[in-house]
Parts: sequence; C-alpha cells; structure tokens
Amino acid sequence: MDNKLGYELGNWVVSQIQSPDRPTHATFSLLDREWELLPEVFPPFTDPGPGLFASWVPYEKGSRFLEMGCGAGLSAVLAAQQGAERVLALDVNPAAVENTRRNAARHGVSDRVTALHSDLFDALDPAEVLDLVFWNTPFIEAPEDRPYGGGIERAVFDPGYELVRRFFRDAVPHLSAEGRVYLGTSEAMGNPRKMLRAAADAGFEGHRYRSETVELRAADFPESPVVKAHTNERGTVEMDFTMYEFLRR
Repeated sequence: MDNKLGYELGNWVVSQIQSPDRPTHATFSLLDREWELLPEVFPPFTDPGPGLFASWVPYEKGSRFLEMGCGAGLSAVLAAQQGAERVLALDVNPAAVENTRRNAARHGVSDRVTALHSDLFDALDPAEVLDLVFWNTPFIEAPEDRPYGGGIERAVFDPGYELVRRFFRDAVPHLSAEGRVYLGTSEAMGNPRKMLRAAADAGFEGHRYRSETVELRAADFPESPVVKAHTNERGTVEMDFTMYEFLRR
C-alpha cells in the first residue's frame, strides 16, 4: 500500500458517512437534478468527484453504455437522457442497484436503464458488447488483507488494487473494437501507477482525460502527521479528481 494520505482520508470519509447522525433516507441535488439516496449507498455529494466524473463522461447517442459501480446511478441516468441505445448499471451492493432503479424511474428512463447486482462484470451475458464503460473507482488503496465492512466501504476501498486488475482483465471480451473505458480516480489519494500497470497488463493504453484540483481545509480532517505533511501554508490540502481514458492497443 503506497498512499498513506489516501488511506487515512478514506477511513475518515467512511466514518463520516457511517455516522449514526446520517439520515437513513434522503434526496439531494446534483448536476441540476434531484436524486434519491438509500442507506448503504455512497452519497455522491460527499466530495466533488462523483459529480465531476459524471459530467465529464463523453456520452454518445446510440451507444451501448455501462456504468460500473453505479451507486445512485448518476451516469446511467445521464447516458439514457443523452440518447444511449442501451444502458447497463452494475453494482456489487444490492442497495445501489435498487437506488439506480429508483433514480431511473424518477427521471423517466426506466425503459432504457437495466440495473443488475453484479461483482464487476460477472452478471453480464458473455455476448454483451459495450461501446463505453465508466467507473468511478474505489480508488483508495487498502491493505490486501483488509476485509470489507459493508457497502460504503466497497465504494471507497480497493484492497491491493485487485478490483482494478480484475476490471481490466474482464472488460476485454465485452468491449467493442473501438470501445473506450473511462475511470474516475485521484492522483493525490489513489494509486494511478498501479491502475496504469493493471491496464497495460490487460492490453489497454491510458492517458489523463480531464482533471480538476480542489483545496480542502486541513482543519476539517483529523489531526495527524500524514495530513500535516500535506498541508500547505494556506492551511489546505490539495486534492485532485482525475479521469483517465483507456483504449485497447
């Protein structure tokens, strides 16, 4: 595990989301739309990443689109609204699958969004072919032996970056010849080196597609030597949210 800052902040984010004071059912506004959020689903408004990534995906009319780790289903809904021919949404968390179905119904696209409970690509028909795959990855690298503590942790942590390795390997038979993959991550909090290596091992070539840096108040995080080492003279910690594009070589 290389990124101590990412792991520390990931644990802090999980503790905040799992606080007993968090509402068990909520609606929220993001991307000029109202969304429903169920318990045990990662709240996309916790940080700027989910909204940025969903807005950056280059949705294409007539395409076959997959949102991996769909959560509340933001990108699946946007893809359907922007004319994707077929929209699939997969998540290992059953609550996220139901959440995506509810938000598809809320936005009038239930007829074009199919949400399935799936461990990565496992639930897909072997013959399913996709033009565009998007995944807001659980980019916080955790120790390989760390067990998951529920659906929220699955949306945050990737022990040993094994999920990313399996994702690229299993994406190959489902991607069209000109198909593209877009992953949301963070270079400050994640491990892009391991992500790019996993992609290359599966025959993909990746590059930064878009990135945005935000400054977060260090005082909002627990005091620790790791946070202090990354705090600048303005009392903030710089964080990026970065999307990579991948094509098969």
